[in-house]
Amino acid sequence: MSVLQELLNLVLTPPGDLYYHLALLFTLQILLAVAWGHRMRTGREGGATRLLSAATGLLLTRVILIFASAAAGSGVVASAKLLPPLERFLDLCLIPLSAWAFLPILRQHPRAGLGFLGGTLLAATLVYAYFAVGWPPAEAAGIAYNTYWQAQVWESGSLLLAALALLALLIWPRPGLGLLAAALVTWLVGHLAQLLLPPLAPHLAPLTRLSNLTALPLLAALAFQEALHPTPAPSPAPRPDGAIRLLELAQRIQQASDVEAALAAALPEIAHHMGVEMVAIGLPAVGASPAVRIVALHPDPHTSLPTLPLERQPLLSAAVHTRHPQYMDAANPVPEGMALLRRLGFHQPGPLLVEPLMNGEDVQALLLLGNPSGKPPFTEDQMRQAHTVASLIASALASASYRRTVERKAERLTAALREQEAERAERLTTLQEELERVQQEAQEFARQLTAMEEEATRQRKRADELAELLRIREEQVREAATSSAQAAAYEEEIQELARTREALEKELEEWKRQVRELEKREAQLQKELQASREQAVSVPGAAVEPSGTIVADERGHIVLADRIARRLVGRTEAELLGLPLHAAFSDPSWAQTVSELMAGQTPDGLTAAVTLQQDGQRIRAKLARLAAGAQAPSGYVAVLREETGQDDRAEIVASLTNELRTPMTSIVGYTDLLLGESVGILGETQRKFLQRVKANVERLSGLINDLIEVTAIDAGRIELTPEPVDIVTVIEGAIMGLSAQFRERDLSVRLDMALELPPIRADRDSLYQIILHLLSNACQCSRPGTEVIVTGHLEEPQDPAVPPYLRISVTDTGGGIAPEDQPRVFQRLYRADNPLIAGLGETGVGMSIAKTLVEAHGGRIWVESEMGAGSTFNFILPVTGPGPARKERK
Repeated sequence: MSVLQELLNLVLTPPGDLYYHLALLFTLQILLAVAWGHRMRTGREGGATRLLSAATGLLLTRVILIFASAAAGSGVVASAKLLPPLERFLDLCLIPLSAWAFLPILRQHPRAGLGFLGGTLLAATLVYAYFAVGWPPAEAAGIAYNTYWQAQVWESGSLLLAALALLALLIWPRPGLGLLAAALVTWLVGHLAQLLLPPLAPHLAPLTRLSNLTALPLLAALAFQEALHPTPAPSPAPRPDGAIRLLELAQRIQQASDVEAALAAALPEIAHHMGVEMVAIGLPAVGASPAVRIVALHPDPHTSLPTLPLERQPLLSAAVHTRHPQYMDAANPVPEGMALLRRLGFHQPGPLLVEPLMNGEDVQALLLLGNPSGKPPFTEDQMRQAHTVASLIASALASASYRRTVERKAERLTAALREQEAERAERLTTLQEELERVQQEAQEFARQLTAMEEEATRQRKRADELAELLRIREEQVREAATSSAQAAAYEEEIQELARTREALEKELEEWKRQVRELEKREAQLQKELQASREQAVSVPGAAVEPSGTIVADERGHIVLADRIARRLVGRTEAELLGLPLHAAFSDPSWAQTVSELMAGQTPDGLTAAVTLQQDGQRIRAKLARLAAGAQAPSGYVAVLREETGQDDRAEIVASLTNELRTPMTSIVGYTDLLLGESVGILGETQRKFLQRVKANVERLSGLINDLIEVTAIDAGRIELTPEPVDIVTVIEGAIMGLSAQFRERDLSVRLDMALELPPIRADRDSLYQIILHLLSNACQCSRPGTEVIVTGHLEEPQDPAVPPYLRISVTDTGGGIAPEDQPRVFQRLYRADNPLIAGLGETGVGMSIAKTLVEAHGGRIWVESEMGAGSTFNFILPVTGPGPARKERK
């Protein structure tokens, strides 16, 4: 007992207490140095950062205690009032810091470990604050701290923490932690002895100090051992090259013509990247009841892949309906999960994870990951990796589906444009033929008019002669008044001459009227031909090709051939003049068509058309009989045009869309990967630049969609598929699609919608395009730092027979649109550098597309603007919608 007493006095009385503090300080400095070196060698792997933080905390407790002892020794504060509760508090903190640094269970669950450490230290700090206030009065009354109830609380708490840490180490052991167990047992014995034995000192805890002198060097030795043999991290973060490999897999899936085959080829690499044994992908099955069809499974079962009804697979059904991952732990397998593994060909229990592949709010597929051989459960890092892989595959599937949709739309547009071009070319040819016929008739009428004018001049001279003769006759009548019979004859002759003159004047007026009508008809045909030419030129990809003309006489011999015709025939003018028309080309179809026209055996007897080959070029010819009627024809005319291959605009749109979609998907994938910091931490400037890249990619996607819509409008067909649509959901989706652009311009969006809006029947994609164009315009013209307001409400018309309609308004903070510019807002204008209309953000055709789509739904769109304040774009749509699916031709 005397030896124990001397040992206790050595750590309680000067200078032994100083040696105690210096020994612990030196030990913890060694622990800190070992942790720092371990951290510098291994980085953040193997718990090096956690060990360094714990060593810093342990050293900090001793530094605080040494400074407090120095202050008490200098007389600044009474030692009995300050040190007893402070030393007990700092001794207690040693146990949770050591447990947090070394216990395996707390290392496997970092968040739980931080919660345990933070909660323990916070509770101890609050208790110390309360005890530090209540102890001085008790000390003044002469009470020893070791006999005071506070000392019992401190020792009980330290015992409880040491016992819990030791129990956790026994339940979740790990090789190499014998030193930790020895340290915890030392603390447990020291605090238990301090609690049960009679007080050996009035205020300090000598037995606790002895246990600290034993336990802390053991912890330093344990840290040195771990630094020499670091424990690998349970689930290392995915390497950047693995992430890039996943992006390449997603691109292959997106670009594949057979998506299911591409998915099956990608599963082995996904399993290798994730470190799992089983990977499967299921797509929704078409049938009477909801089901999932397994389209790809790794490893290959060499049997047919099953189709799983959702009503019999609760895990799959929960993933589809909740849109959240579903997990089955191998330690607690559920019958439904075991049944699912058996359907996939695995008969051993193991962890199973079901990840839904989302496309917006819809589940487009399910990703199943598992370890049927009973490997350990998935870690949090594996869960995050699974979510990242699911997002990439979902994006690739959505892009592949969108690409197929665009290709089908491009094919329809191609057919429509070809049909329209053929119709317009036919109409142009007909108008040209009509113009030529009218010109010939006009020339004939001009010759007849000239002849009639000459005849009228002769008649006028004759009338003048008759008038002069009449005057002479009248004089003769007056001179020969004596003869009444002769006077009556003269009078009758005068009346006959007057009637003849009046008839000639009427005939002359009739000829003049016919000439004026002919001139009007010729002018009208000229205008129609010019309009048709302008309309044909305005067709995307269409152009008016020059044509050549060959004229033959009534016997079929060529009498005229212009320069273009001679070039197409391949002969000189001298060779063509006098040549029979049917011998102009060597193609048999030409001779047969000319013979049928000259024989009057064509369908209408007047015109014929033929397409022939001449020297490797394709020529289309239109033939017609001149002055055909009851009499024999006065001649024949042939209009020749070379058919050249033109770039079809719809094919260009489809090609450009497919070519642009591939790099855009890569850019979006890499940008999202970088913004998610999967390959490294980003600085503020780097994040800002990446967000700007993403905003410009979204703008490029909008321009491509505008190009597709313009092509559809130019083709004259807008396809609508009406269905019940929630307008609020569509508006929120458009806002999310432009989120990057709004952030770049520091704009906010406020929704002011009525509480209850009924769904409207409309085409969802077209309605989304309308909202997107209006919001994009507001984003581009609004002042930075302001707010864009979107309002919507239901309006009831005064007439009960008129159905109600929904009114949507988008208000910006631009400078306003001048009154003279407002009528041109919805016209198709384009300039790439800046807007054509001040106060309008659009530089392209967005407003024109929005107007066309609104009117296709039976609605109306207009703008209200105030100079200096901004503009409000309004549109209304009937609640009943445009009716069943239809095609509208403009």
